[in-house]
Amino acid sequence: MKRKVLIMLLSLILMVAVLAGCGNSETGSSGEKHLVWGETQAVSSLDPAVDWQGWFTVRYAISETLFKLDMELVPEPWLAESYENVDANTWKITIKDKVTFSNGDPLTAEMVVNNLKRVGSTNKRAAAFGEAAYVVAGNVITITTASPFPTLINELCDPYTSIIDLDKTADLDKAPFGTGPYVVADFVEKTTIDLTANKNYWDGTPKIDTVQVKFVTDTDTMAMALQSGEVDVAMNLTSDSRETFESNNDFKIEEISTSRAYFLYYNLQTVADLAVRQAISMAIDKEGMADFLFDGSITPAVGAFPNDLAYGGSHLKGATFNVEEAKKVLSAAGYIDTDGDGIVEKDGKPLSVSIVTYKRLKNEAIVTELQSELKAIGIGGEVTVHDNSDFFKAGEFDIGIYSIVTTAVGDPQAFLSGTLGTAGVTNFGHYYNAETDQLLTQLKAEFDSDKRAQLAIEVQQKALDEFAFDNIGFVNMAMYMDANITGLKPHPTDYYQMNAEMDMN
Repeated sequence: MKRKVLIMLLSLILMVAVLAGCGNSETGSSGEKHLVWGETQAVSSLDPAVDWQGWFTVRYAISETLFKLDMELVPEPWLAESYENVDANTWKITIKDKVTFSNGDPLTAEMVVNNLKRVGSTNKRAAAFGEAAYVVAGNVITITTASPFPTLINELCDPYTSIIDLDKTADLDKAPFGTGPYVVADFVEKTTIDLTANKNYWDGTPKIDTVQVKFVTDTDTMAMALQSGEVDVAMNLTSDSRETFESNNDFKIEEISTSRAYFLYYNLQTVADLAVRQAISMAIDKEGMADFLFDGSITPAVGAFPNDLAYGGSHLKGATFNVEEAKKVLSAAGYIDTDGDGIVEKDGKPLSVSIVTYKRLKNEAIVTELQSELKAIGIGGEVTVHDNSDFFKAGEFDIGIYSIVTTAVGDPQAFLSGTLGTAGVTNFGHYYNAETDQLLTQLKAEFDSDKRAQLAIEVQQKALDEFAFDNIGFVNMAMYMDANITGLKPHPTDYYQMNAEMDMN
């Protein structure tokens, strides 16, 4: 109750402080429509080929890919017209006619190939595109991969394969020319992106003329900005804000279940004792977190993927929440509280772990709750919250909470290979299992969907049996917005957001 009163008071202060002109959705004297989009995750670049930046160029309707995922996470043509899988290494893709970039230049098969080659040499996750051979005949591209590539069409849904006019773009970081319904007018790093409607858009005229993306990293501040009219759409608000907006007819919430996970990495180099990892996983009350910490806005997880997928958690067995059994596991492994301070010791050394995360969604609340739950079984925990996730690469954690989408392209391979493969780019936990590597090699070459699902299940179960990772739950994505906004619907991924159909009444 005190928190809500404080938010209301701060909101009133913010309303007074808001500068004239930065305000809400409006129709100007010229009849133009303007939308302010609030985003908590600040952006430093819009170059889709670099790291994960492509998510933002697609999210803000600047760029598009050859294929996109439908609501069931199945690829469908977008800039492509169709495709043919000729054999295990060969694919033919036909590009749509009459698609243009936002500068008016036509989309060509040659430019598509140039983009795929570039991302293949720029982004480690896209290395297969750099190793492939390409032949162009009119608007048909034949791609021959260096090895069997059953997920090629899925990978062409990844925003890193966004197609940009590389010939005419002067600044890939700040103003890439894509094929999307909006074009960058101005970009102030980690502050704002000003967008204007792409009058050359190939798939219909955007209904909103100008959009400003405002980055507000604090979710409480973002909620106040929506209440005050400083922003019209607010992304990534926490469940604490739900009651405020649900009870006000001036606002509405559009929500969907996603595969964005609160993923728990164990650093296997520093938390090497399996018994300790097992006890920790048994001490995590996922149902309790879902009900009381998240007010039902997450789905508790087993494994890396949502239950309803063929390779999801319903096919797996993970740790069961049981505090007393967790204590027994520690005791059997020689961890005993000999001095009565509430923390168990072994060989005279207290058992304590570093619990680390970064500012994103409810990561901070999770690590604080974990600290309390571990104390209940006699494990000390020191919490650290960073501004970004660089500490994962540096290995400076025992337990790390990472907010990540696990089925970004509608298939398990990319996430499992990256996270559990010995050479995986996101294997921050330093997991190694020769049998797992062999299964991942099989998965990489398997075209049969049922067999792929079974391999993905086996990979996850092996890692769960070793308590190599855990997963708190999957996030329900919610778009909070003014009631007059139409055409915005969240997607099971979280990079399809803005679009040409969004409008205001």
